[in-house]
Amino acid sequence: MAVLFCNEDKLKSSTALNYNVDTAFLLPHIKVAQDKHIQAIVGSNLYEKLESEIKEGTLASNYKTLVDDYLQDAIIHYALAEALPFISFKIANGTVTQKNSENGTAASRSDVDYLVQKERDTAEFYGQRAIDYIINNTGFFPEYSNNTGEDIKPTKCAYKTGLVI
Repeated sequence: MAVLFCNEDKLKSSTALNYNVDTAFLLPHIKVAQDKHIQAIVGSNLYEKLESEIKEGTLASNYKTLVDDYLQDAIIHYALAEALPFISFKIANGTVTQKNSENGTAASRSDVDYLVQKERDTAEFYGQRAIDYIINNTGFFPEYSNNTGEDIKPTKCAYKTGLVI
């Protein structure tokens, strides 16, 4: 069972996501957001420490502050950015279909891309806040600085820019 740093209720209450979106659809995107983005922000060792404490129900003190006040905000926006391209599609045995609404008009690919970028921008903002918090409190998080070998080393910048020529 995947250990999630945030739940679907937080995702729905903190974004424009409608409450009728199926929870089972959202959970994998929360996990992907954690694995791809949050692990890159905090590094493998701190990520594993947080995962372990959440799983054991012992998350407390500075670690709880990090998760509740910094990482969850980044996770929810990264998760929505990951989910948006798939929201209107249903993947079933032998087919991929696009769902549509009787009361609305389907968004174009450029509309969805715009929304994904807006969510990614917001996620990067919160991700950078988490990085700044950890860097300014490294004594509270010894796992942040001791990644070796194949561990993912934490990034110092959450913002991703395109190719600049």
